[in-house]
Amino acid sequence: MPEALRAVINYLFEEAGMNRIAATHDRNNPKSGRVMEKAGMKYEGILRQAGLNNQGVCDEVWYSILRCERQI
Repeated sequence: MPEALRAVINYLFEEAGMNRIAATHDRNNPKSGRVMEKAGMKYEGILRQAGLNNQGVCDEVWYSILRCERQI
């Protein structure tokens, strides 16, 4: 999965001209955060009770990457 996320990140920087990409995951699914870290994204923080999933309200964990930080 990190390889697929890296491909999406490269596309968004190169083709779509983005400067910053952010992503979030449910706090109860830390493996998603690990995928983001392996793809070069950096942990930004937790927004408490900011998300909604099939179990109700949940905490969101945020990651981001800047164009200048990407790993080519």
